[in-house]
Amino acid sequence: MLPQQTRTIFLDQLRAFVTVLVVVLHGSMSYMAYAPTWWYVVDSQQSIFFTMLVLLIDVPIMPTMFFIAGYFALPSLVRRGAVEFRREKFLRIGLPWLFGLLLLAPPITYMTYLSRGAPISLVEFWSSQFWSVAFQQSVYWFLGVLLFLFLGLSLAYQFGGAETLQKRQLKLPDWRFFVTFLIVTGSAKLFLNQFFVVDSWFNNLYILVFQPLRVPLYLGYFWLGLHAYRRGWFTPDGYQPRSDYWIGWWIGTATLYLVHRLYILPADLEPRLAVQLLHAILLNAFCLSSLIFGLALFRTAARADHPIWRRLSAHAYGIYYVHPLILYPLAYLMLPITLPLPLKAPLVIFTAILLSWAVSRFILTRVVGLRRIFG
Repeated sequence: MLPQQTRTIFLDQLRAFVTVLVVVLHGSMSYMAYAPTWWYVVDSQQSIFFTMLVLLIDVPIMPTMFFIAGYFALPSLVRRGAVEFRREKFLRIGLPWLFGLLLLAPPITYMTYLSRGAPISLVEFWSSQFWSVAFQQSVYWFLGVLLFLFLGLSLAYQFGGAETLQKRQLKLPDWRFFVTFLIVTGSAKLFLNQFFVVDSWFNNLYILVFQPLRVPLYLGYFWLGLHAYRRGWFTPDGYQPRSDYWIGWWIGTATLYLVHRLYILPADLEPRLAVQLLHAILLNAFCLSSLIFGLALFRTAARADHPIWRRLSAHAYGIYYVHPLILYPLAYLMLPITLPLPLKAPLVIFTAILLSWAVSRFILTRVVGLRRIFG
């Protein structure tokens, strides 16, 4: 039996870093070549560099978030009990999700129409098209999916799984563990690819919005976080991934995945099983190597007393929550301004990060009521 583990600081800092990458991803999509037609703001100044940046950031960020959520979920569940755990998660995740879905996602989605000069007012859009052809949850989809995962975990714990979930036993993963994990998640992705196309979104249920081909990643990496905690990863005698080993895997899989997305997948006009299989292998391998390399890097480099990381970690949730309300209007205001793209895009992204942090720092974590959620 392993001793109770205190909060792992490097995971908080990794989550903060991933949150910053989310803002970088969403900002870069306004300047990428071949941006999605529905993207909120698409600038006339574009570059293939931002396309590559989007492709590389998009894959690993949310699985990493699900892994960290799963890792921290078990000790919180054991400490609070199932009922109190659900109550706390509904307050901190459920209420912001519902508020974001009902009141923030509509004006965010309206940016798609506003930035293209569509002759429709926000009120008209909100009352009609948003609830039909344009429905989405913006970034708040993640909170909805995460809430349902926490709900399922707490019910499993409450109705028969408490003894199993509480049991912690040190066990180091080997290459067979990681290969098996890749086979399971990759096979599930390949199966779903027979019904859904790459990068598509499913929003027919209204309550849950997600990318169908990435559901195996959501579930798999949440489970992997639970497993890592139960097997004592990152404890003194537990699994300690090495960055000098995993960096090679990360560079290799990133390069192969990027080549595949830029040159092989777009040329497959009639999706073939071989290309789908290759996509499943490369996406999952790149995702796993990114996670483990990120864990290794932050485990050795994290500093609890570093002021920047301390502030980012404290406000990562708030930055994630408010950044669309700041980033997309900034990109829209910059549309008529011509600047060198290497200056324009970073200026928009960095300003959005800074303002999102300020909103979290001076509003979300200070206002009574909000402080309980975002503090």
